Amino acid sequence: AMVSHEFYTPLGFIKGYATTLLREDTQWSDETWREFLTIIDEEADHLHALIDDLMDSYRLQSGTLQFQFETVILESLLQEVIAKAVIRYAALDIRLNLHVEAIVWGDPVRLAQVFNNLIGNVVKYAPQSPIVINVETVQSGYQISFQDQGPGISAEYLDQLFNRFFRVPEPSRQVHGTGLGLFICRQIVQAHRGEIWATSQLGEGTTIWITLPTLSEVHRDKEREDDKDLGH
Repeated sequence: AMVSHEFYTPLGFIKGYATTLLREDTQWSDETWREFLTIIDEEADHLHALIDDLMDSYRLQSGTLQFQFETVILESLLQEVIAKAVIRYAALDIRLNLHVEAIVWGDPVRLAQVFNNLIGNVVKYAPQSPIVINVETVQSGYQISFQDQGPGISAEYLDQLFNRFFRVPEPSRQVHGTGLGLFICRQIVQAHRGEIWATSQLGEGTTIWITLPTLSEVHRDKEREDDKDLGH
């Protein structure tokens, strides 16, 4: 029911503004035409994103989503994601702190999807909050954190954040969403042999943490898996 509602919202905008423009009893100015068509275009993109999330959710859960793994330099990928985010969200204040040469074995498109989802969540749930992205070395890998200064999340909901269709109850705010974004993030991170979790303090903000293994650790894991298969 929730997903259906989310689909009907952009569809309603598209239908409403298209029908309005088609009215023969009114003459619209060029400025109004452009405004209405811009709304239709944006809502069509919104609807497309919802469909993509739903299909990705299904493919990830069924194990049918294909990954294209390659050597990925995290700094380059994050810089690209940030550059596009700043263009999309003009008022966004986002900072990257990276003091290590972090190279992982991953699918750059899917990792970018994770990073974009996390940035989009801050824009949606903590508007006007700056975002600080930190990348540091941890045992056998790298740790990436996305930190905001938003309203925070109650501790009782933290363990459910990455569940499919889960959304934090916010009776005082009307924020749209399907509850699939963080679920998709978790599935993609786990497919990269990593982990993802959240910490938060009410009134102080939320931090999403991601760990990804180094290239050498991935190769060692693969060798152990191959040895195990040969042993059978």
